Amino acid sequence: MLTVHQERFDEHAFHARHAEMERLEAYRHPEGKRYAVCVGHAFDLVAIVLYMRERGGSVLLMHESTPLSSAVDAARKADCSCLVHGGWEDTLKLGGAAAHRPSILQYSSGTSRQPALIERGWEQVETEIEHYNRLFRREARLDPVLLVPVSHSYGLIAGTLASMARGEEPAIVPQRNPKAALQAIRSRARPLVYAVPFLFGILDAMASEEDRFHRMVISGSPPSDPLLERMKARADEVWQQYGCTEAGCISVARDPACASDVGHPLAHVEVTLAPEEPGEPSASQGEIVAAIGGIHIRTRDLGAMNPQDGRLHVLGRLDDLINVSGLKVIPSEVESVLLRMPGIKESLVLRTAHRVSGDAVRAMVVAEPAIEAGDVREWCIRHLPAYKVPSVIDMTDGIPRTPAGKISRTSIAEKER
Repeated sequence: MLTVHQERFDEHAFHARHAEMERLEAYRHPEGKRYAVCVGHAFDLVAIVLYMRERGGSVLLMHESTPLSSAVDAARKADCSCLVHGGWEDTLKLGGAAAHRPSILQYSSGTSRQPALIERGWEQVETEIEHYNRLFRREARLDPVLLVPVSHSYGLIAGTLASMARGEEPAIVPQRNPKAALQAIRSRARPLVYAVPFLFGILDAMASEEDRFHRMVISGSPPSDPLLERMKARADEVWQQYGCTEAGCISVARDPACASDVGHPLAHVEVTLAPEEPGEPSASQGEIVAAIGGIHIRTRDLGAMNPQDGRLHVLGRLDDLINVSGLKVIPSEVESVLLRMPGIKESLVLRTAHRVSGDAVRAMVVAEPAIEAGDVREWCIRHLPAYKVPSVIDMTDGIPRTPAGKISRTSIAEKER
């Protein structure tokens, strides 16, 4: 059913594990209970998820690196009855006693604001998988390779559970091991590679000219346009999928035209754009709102719809917009200009304070040693309106990322206060 660290776990292995779990007091009668799960082995996590889904329990997903004290606090806030931390047998009974709807739970990433507990019923997850897999109806069998954590919905639902529902066997590769990732890709005839753009950049630099990725699926954060072009040169087909913790996968772009292109919504999702201020007429861009099963989910993402082909474009987080003397700056626009400058490898644009204008534009830039901040400023002056030119340019060796490969502007701002 799946492979982890080159070890195959078939249906018998899952049945055997579930039988072992039933013999432990902590796992008996999980109906209506919430289990916080923070384990290091992907098979352990997937086995627990399937066990709870079949028996009416709930799972709160946590990244394996979460310290015990933090995991306990988060589990208690979520009213979990049990914390599984370390290995599948390492359980800690907690005080949660209320009966809950069987669900999968996550804390939001907190990349722009404080993390919030998000609950999605198993039936919602099944609906997402059903409609996601319609994208593969005319496909020959693929060989999914996951280079993302299964403790997040992208890796768990779209990558693992959807693949298993299609009868395919996903290979889950340890994070932070590009050599193992390349080996897994090379050993499969039709690899379907799930990754974040940042990791692809590393793999592309390590791969030989003969290496092909067949199909690459990216999510989590948009690539730069230059990186997207490198991906297209390396893969037979690139998919970019867009979603959020509250909704799951919202849309998928096959062969995205640019880094902001996330394609068409899945069949069970209706997408609209809400104006920034209530009462404003609908505009060409606005907050992306996903309607699923009668529930409207405001994503806090700024989007635009291409009127010619109906494809959705994600322009950035509303919380990340920079208000320079009443003029709005979308960070991705400035980042795109920066990345067109020869010698710049990465860029991040975020808000900083200005004593006169209130907000100001700050850029973090990873570049070749010969490039200095003054060179970057001159480039921006030539290619941007004055209010979009960064007033602060920090040359840095790297841009911090979360374990899932995302950039957290909130964390960066808090660390540098």
